[in-house]
Amino acid sequence: MEIAAEMGVEKWIVFNYLKKMRYNKDPELKQAYIDKELRAHENKLSRANLRDAKFHHMAGMTLQQRNFENMINYYKDELQVIFKSQDEYTAIAGLSKTVRNTLALNKITTGWGRNNQLTAKARGYLLLDN
Repeated sequence: MEIAAEMGVEKWIVFNYLKKMRYNKDPELKQAYIDKELRAHENKLSRANLRDAKFHHMAGMTLQQRNFENMINYYKDELQVIFKSQDEYTAIAGLSKTVRNTLALNKITTGWGRNNQLTAKARGYLLLDN
């Protein structure tokens, strides 16, 4: 639409040329689409970085750190049981599947199968609380 307005032609003429370029797999058109996607991705990243910087300025920590601390505090009772148990795997296996998945997604537990255990970062938080 903008191209047609700049050139002073009808928009259907521009659309027909674009259709022909797509059909012929024009490399310049393909590069233009790639550039458009890259600009959109960079714009999203810059907005995300601004949001994270604003949160860091307000809270003094990143959003990921805050989320991690909230999850540690929310599941504190379950994590204390895991931390004090002899076999972390059996203590973790005793939790419901949704709790196990939430802990894994928030990087509080790590491993798979018999290697499931608390992360070093989670251990540090639990040691500070004791």
